[in-house]
Amino acid sequence: MVLPIVKRFFISFEQNWWIGLLTLIGFIGGSGVIAFMLPEPEPPRPTFQATGALMFEKPLPAFTSTGSELQQRSRAINRDTLLSNTVLQAAMDKLELSEKEIIKIRDALKINMPSAGEDGSINGAAIQLQYTDLTSDTRAQAVLRTLMEEMVDYSRWLNSSQLRERINALSIRLNQVQKDLTEAEEKFYRYISNQGSDILAIQDGSLFSSITSSQQRQRELNLALQQVDGQINSLKTQLGLNPEQAYTSVALSADPIISSLRSQIWSTELTLERLKQDYRPEHPEIVRLNKEKQANEVLLQQRAAELIGAQDLAPVSSQIRKGSNLDPTRQQLAAQLVSLKTQRDGLSQQLESVIKTEGELREQYEKFPDRQLQQARLVQAVEFQRIVYQNILTALVDAQAAEAETNSSLIVAQEPISQKAPNFRSEKLDPRIILAAGAGLGTLAGLGLILFLALVDDRLHTPQEIREALVEREVTPLGQLPWIALDYSQEDANPILLDGDSVYLPFYERVRSTLRRLRPDSSRVILVASIDNEEGKSITAYNLAVASAYAGKRTLLIEADLRSSSQADLLGVTPEPDASIEPLRYYSARSEAIGLVPKVANLYVLPSPGPQRDTAAILESSEFQLLLKDVRGRFDSVIVDISSLSRCNDALLIEPLTDGIVLVTRPGITRSSLLKEATNQFIEAEIPVLGAVINGVENLAVSPPIQPAVIHPEMETADYESNVPEESEVSV
Repeated sequence: MVLPIVKRFFISFEQNWWIGLLTLIGFIGGSGVIAFMLPEPEPPRPTFQATGALMFEKPLPAFTSTGSELQQRSRAINRDTLLSNTVLQAAMDKLELSEKEIIKIRDALKINMPSAGEDGSINGAAIQLQYTDLTSDTRAQAVLRTLMEEMVDYSRWLNSSQLRERINALSIRLNQVQKDLTEAEEKFYRYISNQGSDILAIQDGSLFSSITSSQQRQRELNLALQQVDGQINSLKTQLGLNPEQAYTSVALSADPIISSLRSQIWSTELTLERLKQDYRPEHPEIVRLNKEKQANEVLLQQRAAELIGAQDLAPVSSQIRKGSNLDPTRQQLAAQLVSLKTQRDGLSQQLESVIKTEGELREQYEKFPDRQLQQARLVQAVEFQRIVYQNILTALVDAQAAEAETNSSLIVAQEPISQKAPNFRSEKLDPRIILAAGAGLGTLAGLGLILFLALVDDRLHTPQEIREALVEREVTPLGQLPWIALDYSQEDANPILLDGDSVYLPFYERVRSTLRRLRPDSSRVILVASIDNEEGKSITAYNLAVASAYAGKRTLLIEADLRSSSQADLLGVTPEPDASIEPLRYYSARSEAIGLVPKVANLYVLPSPGPQRDTAAILESSEFQLLLKDVRGRFDSVIVDISSLSRCNDALLIEPLTDGIVLVTRPGITRSSLLKEATNQFIEAEIPVLGAVINGVENLAVSPPIQPAVIHPEMETADYESNVPEESEVSV
């Protein structure tokens, strides 16, 4: 089985072979130009070679770790270090050379570095240097000797500079760490100053003792309150008064003025009772006594208000007289009740204060773990800063002591020796090799470009790719439809399968039956649409209608693509010539607009009155909607052919009047991005998709040999004329 990527590559090769050919020609032409422009080899000239050697100097005894590390690092040397800009600049100044000349010397100098050890250092082996000069052996020796001396000096400077940089960096870091240590210590001291007493109180147990004492005090106060409440309840039962009433009664009963006024009122009432037996209420004496009584009652109320301190809420005369009649014994009990009430209020306030104090102590005790943790963090921060400070201080002292151990790592092991070098004549590269290399690279580049075009091609080239894309987007594949081959030698060649014996008709019948089986209740009015043009949407709709009619179903084919002309003549039905003038009247006369296909029983067609400019207005008109509602009850199956989705949104306008959409796809035409966009649009709009058919599948049906195909002149271009095979087949 051929891999999909391989098949896509061959399809892209058939379509874009000329791009690969142009790429191959371009590479061959470029290689030819390069071969033609190659310069002739220069004649041999005498050269002089100077050779010398450098070796690592035996290191002095190191008594510091920094010195040992520096000596070990100085042996990890390479060509870039030996030919640094500092070395070249010093050599250029000594030899009085220009910048271009020193660059040529650098390129002509060969350095043979010995193999390095596991630690990257070079020990015991010499570094071989070879310089080739075109002038003289004396110049070659002088240049190489100067370079070797500068390399030794640069090694010494490099070691000392590394040590100085280390000392400076450690000094800067030590100052910063010292500041951090001081800051950490200050934070710890401030914390101990603010929270130390509380932490110490918790640690020595005094805070816990205070909480225990507070709880003991609460129990004592509660017992005292219970005792006082018992005494108050007993006195209230004996007196029949609450503490407030008892306070009022004691105040009224102890006042002599109240007692005097009560006596006068009592005497006046007694006199009135005796006189009422002999005189009428209008009698002057009775009137005088009533006035005297009222005056005494007013004085009684005023005096009572002065005593109890509530003039606005002074009790009435009867209540004052009732509350001021306590005898000395009851007055003593009432005074005791008032005293107990005052004592109880004091105990309640003490209890609230003790409870509040206990809450504060408990809150302070609960914060102890956080405070202890904060203290531990501050102590840890101080210790960490001290350790860092001590480590950096030790490293700084070690680096300062290592200055006495710093020296150059290299010495001159062999002075430069010059000799005349043998000459070799360079040969010109064979142009045929360059052309062959260009042809190979051009072939690879052309094939790679074709493969790239195959990978970036958004089209789905195989039925398997279309099926996988449909399944991924949860669209049911209804089946595959073959190419329809036409014999152009016959004048009545027609892509519509009007012949019931056609070898292609069973495929459409299979799609129709699959749709009926999967959606038995949602396949009466079907909207056939395609995502893009050239996918064979109209041919599929016509042949599905023919298959439905041959299955014995009363079928109606509606040409709803009002942006194109009618193709009903392919079915043998002549469209009404004046339909395009008044399309709404045309659709309102439904019986006259629908025509019977003469060659297929049970098949009816409603030709399109297109092309129309106001397509959306016609499809949303009440005449067209009433038409779809009417044919739903008159026909067993209604197939609506509509414009492609990439062209317009006509399918979405009439979709609510149908049972769903059947999508038509085609290998090599359908694009993955447009298919995804269309299905996402259906999902967002909650449009039911009944399924999809894969049209134009090669080698799906075996047909007898026929002549090369011809395209029917009246078939719509978008659905039939594009991607027509060159010899004998045409796509549906």
